[in-house]
Amino acid sequence: MTTETQTIEVDFDPWSPRLAGEDREFWAVMDDLRDRGPVLRSSAHGGFWIITTHEEVLAANKDWETFSSAQGVSLPHNPDAPLLAPIEVDPPEHRDWRRLLNPLMSPPAVARHEPAMRRIASDLMDEFVAAGQCDLAVDFAWKFVPAALFQLLLGVAPQEVPYTRELAHRIVSHGTTREEQNQAFADLSEWSLRYLDWRETQPERGDVVDALLRGDMRGRPLTREEMVRAMILLIVAGMDTTSNSIGDLALHLIDDPALSELFRDNEHSVEQIVEEMLRHGSVSFGLSRVTTRETVVAGHRIPQGERVFLLWAGANRDRRVFPDPESFDPSRTPNPHLAFGAGPHRCMGAHFARLMLKVAATEIHTRMPGLRLRPGARIEQPPGLVRSTRSLPVVFEPTAVREVR
Repeated sequence: MTTETQTIEVDFDPWSPRLAGEDREFWAVMDDLRDRGPVLRSSAHGGFWIITTHEEVLAANKDWETFSSAQGVSLPHNPDAPLLAPIEVDPPEHRDWRRLLNPLMSPPAVARHEPAMRRIASDLMDEFVAAGQCDLAVDFAWKFVPAALFQLLLGVAPQEVPYTRELAHRIVSHGTTREEQNQAFADLSEWSLRYLDWRETQPERGDVVDALLRGDMRGRPLTREEMVRAMILLIVAGMDTTSNSIGDLALHLIDDPALSELFRDNEHSVEQIVEEMLRHGSVSFGLSRVTTRETVVAGHRIPQGERVFLLWAGANRDRRVFPDPESFDPSRTPNPHLAFGAGPHRCMGAHFARLMLKVAATEIHTRMPGLRLRPGARIEQPPGLVRSTRSLPVVFEPTAVREVR
């Protein structure tokens, strides 16, 4: 017989300004939540549960039948926003989406994009490296990631990227009202629909848009609405998390100059550095589920129909899994972090995101030597479910613009 444990009540709000900016404050909150217990109950946003430890977060991620994504994964949930497949649908429909899109997101398929991705990064850096200064978030991260997503996965012409990037930016920006966010969703949906109609008249390119246009769900073609929502998810989720991860990576390089030496002596591969950055930074620090039935987690009884926040940041610094979790250790092996989630809803674009981070890391190291914060600079990091870096003014040793290839 399972003994029920009394649940501790907290006032945790993942949107609190207290969590924005200073790393020390953010991690003090995360560590305190995990130390209080594996399951907590918050009074914020109408009340929700929090799972904080690696074993329990991993188990909940895998148990989609109990912890459903089909009622939205954001916190608080916006009932007016469209549910976005595949992240906000459950199996068996979710498996159909995996079958449709996984071939384009596999490691071999993603690796083929690396030369083009490096050209995109290099072209952007050519605009500022000779000056020896830039806003690394505004001038690079928030341009590079959407350009790679739009051009390489969706086949969007470069001249269309600024408009679509701005729409996606409005959706994820802190301070956007619900009405403004809904309008941005509507505008991006309208653009996506026009783009799908146009692409249907064009020769096949073998990208995600072609997969949507010519794929099926158990024998039936996808509806335009399903295609549009899948495109929006790819654009918004991929842009927000990866752009901010580049900002976090840059801050690691600034705070620990010795880290740059690892690129030179190859003691640790770039891939290992990226993996540890994903764990250590936990830029996307949690998403929610809704219980479909009463369940017990670590002795805590959670009723049916409750929203549950899976605290990936807490899990990624769980001492039972990660020795000395506060240290940034690129040689950490194994590194079973949950930065991309786990189970059936594990991030489908994880390999593409990893490649973008690898490219960004090597290009920043190569073309921005001596990277440091601009004196008197203010780093803009608004609150949200993603630890955002919207402005990162830096200086570095000027380098030459590359010859036109």
